[in-house]
Amino acid sequence: MSHHDTWAADPGIGWRILLTADLPHRPRPDDVADLLAALYRDQGWGAAPAVTVGGSPDGLRTDLAEARPAPVLVGTAGTSLVISAHHGAADGLGLLRVLEALGPSPVSSDVRRPGARPPGGGRIASVARRLVEVAATPPARLRPASPAGGSGDVMAEATVTGGRRTTEIVVAATAAAVEHERSLGRSGRHVAIAVGVGSPHAPGAPIADRSGLLRVRDAERLDAAAIREAVRSAPLEAAPTRGMSVGLRLLAPRLGSTLLVSHLGVVDAPAVERLAFHPVTAGGSGISLGAVTHRDVTTFTLRARAAVWDADGLERLLEAVVSRL
Repeated sequence: MSHHDTWAADPGIGWRILLTADLPHRPRPDDVADLLAALYRDQGWGAAPAVTVGGSPDGLRTDLAEARPAPVLVGTAGTSLVISAHHGAADGLGLLRVLEALGPSPVSSDVRRPGARPPGGGRIASVARRLVEVAATPPARLRPASPAGGSGDVMAEATVTGGRRTTEIVVAATAAAVEHERSLGRSGRHVAIAVGVGSPHAPGAPIADRSGLLRVRDAERLDAAAIREAVRSAPLEAAPTRGMSVGLRLLAPRLGSTLLVSHLGVVDAPAVERLAFHPVTAGGSGISLGAVTHRDVTTFTLRARAAVWDADGLERLLEAVVSRL
């Protein structure tokens, strides 16, 4: 059974997550293709797609973010290697496994398995809570003064020296979201931050999506200590069932969160110069904030839908987040 046979999330988006690795030397597409074919055989994914050769990392990311069924797509642009995975086949930590398989070995993250959390009550309870939330206190939706009207995704990137914890990022993202909303005459209330939670893949285990999601509601009302406790103790959200997929697709903009935060942790990859991670743009505002720390530098990305955001607006929003870190 393929990952698409069980993947029941919102089919209205491409669900492709991206990892960009800047290497010391230009990778040879033929070598990358051989390693990708070996990975596909090892994972039982069938025939591997061709490696894309792009003119720039930005253009390559835009191309590989489009909706396609392949579990993993790979492209090269100069010294950059861009990996695109369908989220039904791999999570962010799975992307690191793919990178390692493509040559820059070893690659590891300090992310650990989530600790004990209160039960989330299952899929039906999760959706029921969301419906109550939508009716009583719908999450703030970040959007600019006027929609951009483009197609596909738009992305922005920034770096800071040193590592940053997920809770620090949530605090900064919350403050930036409130500032953005109030600057446009909106209340800045009911900011809901979704946080991606990863589980390391056991050695030799198949690459898969083992991620979870937790949510911090009304984050603008919490101080840093309260946000830290919320991230530590919030229940994991259950994935939607196939029977719910149509309904969730229709309600996704309202059921989703103000912002998604996903951090790959501190990554040790000696053969890589720089890393950047772009999570998915699902539900709610359709904005994801990715982070990865490598070589004592944390790279942040914002990714949104070009129908709503343009590059300038997204860069300003990311600058507002990074300025608080």
